[in-house]
Amino acid sequence: MSSPERTVVVGGGIAGLLAARRHALAGRRVTLLEAEPSTGGAIAARTVGGIDINIGAEAWSVGNGAVEALIAQLGLADQVVSPVTGRGSRLVSAAGVHIAPPGGMFGIPARPLSPETREVLGTTGALRAWAERLLPASWGLRPDVTLGDYVRCRMGRRVVDRLVAPLVGGVHSADPYSLELASTLPRLPDAVRENGSLAAAVRSLRPETSRSSRRGAGTAVRALTPTMAELPGALEAQLRTHGGEVLTGTRALAVARKDDGTWQVTAFGTDRGASTSGSATSGAATSGAATSGAATGGADGTEVHLEAEHLVLACPPDVAATLLEQALPTLARAIPSAPAVPVRLVALVLEAPALDSSPSGTGALVAAGTPGVRAKALTHATAKWEHVRRAADGLHVVRLSYGRPGEELPEDDSHGPDGTEGTIIDLALADASTILRTPLDRSQLRAARVITWQRAMRRPGPGHREALDAITELLAQEPSLELVGAWRAGTGIDAIVRADARAMTIPDPSTHRVQEDRP
Repeated sequence: MSSPERTVVVGGGIAGLLAARRHALAGRRVTLLEAEPSTGGAIAARTVGGIDINIGAEAWSVGNGAVEALIAQLGLADQVVSPVTGRGSRLVSAAGVHIAPPGGMFGIPARPLSPETREVLGTTGALRAWAERLLPASWGLRPDVTLGDYVRCRMGRRVVDRLVAPLVGGVHSADPYSLELASTLPRLPDAVRENGSLAAAVRSLRPETSRSSRRGAGTAVRALTPTMAELPGALEAQLRTHGGEVLTGTRALAVARKDDGTWQVTAFGTDRGASTSGSATSGAATSGAATSGAATGGADGTEVHLEAEHLVLACPPDVAATLLEQALPTLARAIPSAPAVPVRLVALVLEAPALDSSPSGTGALVAAGTPGVRAKALTHATAKWEHVRRAADGLHVVRLSYGRPGEELPEDDSHGPDGTEGTIIDLALADASTILRTPLDRSQLRAARVITWQRAMRRPGPGHREALDAITELLAQEPSLELVGAWRAGTGIDAIVRADARAMTIPDPSTHRVQEDRP
């Protein structure tokens, strides 16, 4: 009997883990390479002050059920939780602190005349947004229009400045005027045409939040206990159960194409073997390079040479382009840059009884230029999640994020046994005091942690969708190659899982066209 075909996956974030799992379930021998010491990418957790907290993605958006189906397949359904209802989140701007209108999409209001929307926009701004229903459905649409330009054209500048910009900046680390509408919200233009207005289109795409609008913004998400790191941990464990190798601390250096069409991958590993993802500790990759190909060792690490019939690049677009520039130069040049925006998070554990009343609900998004606040977002985790509140046992967990496009990150000078020393901690305390409208100081600080994500957030600029279409055509000629990740599928866990679920329905990729991962 011939041995199973081999697949090499470069990148161990959520997209890479899903692709590796998919190929393993198809009966292939899978080797996953991850440059970092653990898999999971931006879905990660750390213990701060004795409390397990998310230091990356904290939840997924409720969509068409793809994530929920995956969670059930992984045996994690009993660990799914919803945020606390009735508290909502806040928008902070020069206009003040307001309750975020529920039921919107990327800040676009579903009901422009709702009390919450009128509070933020004022009567004039709300009427301007409501009046967009009188515009032709095609008004403002053009192939390269940005999210900011489109919403401003239909609903007015106040909607962009006070609703869309805080959400896009706080959650996606982007400027709405730099995001291509077709890439960011690809279903929205057709929904506007079908429903006649932008507000009606948002309601059609967010039916759950529209039906339960009184529950508050931010409730159309789910999470896992104790942290979201359970998801990559379970994916890695299932991959290993099906015979897959996971080589962490192993960076792909180059890929080449042999005359027979197989792929050669050269990688360098400094920490090959056991990989820990989330709270699940996986066993060592006992077979190592012996089952994967040739390896040469040195005092500083091991060079690994792998051969495979299938190659999946689940790495950032610039890394994928570099790896492919010799083997497939035309495809490499077609990969869009989708520049990354670095984000710095500051997690604070506080003993502050004044926060028991959740003065800013579950958190806040901050508009650029808000006087006296440098943070772009704050999550009051113990107010948002009941399981975090129980774990904190009377303390409060607050997480602030920094890093809008064009803004310099505050310097990470944190130090000390509990990470509480440094000017960045003072900055976070000052910002939290303003946003939460509660005086907070070092006497209440019990622990802190600063985390920097250099490449987690990407901005699909004008032309991104056209570039993805071109890549799809080129990949049609390369059925043994896949390019996956948020830069293709769209931002968020739900988009990436849906893209992988669609790919799973495709027959053997060695004989069929590879489909594009669309959100």
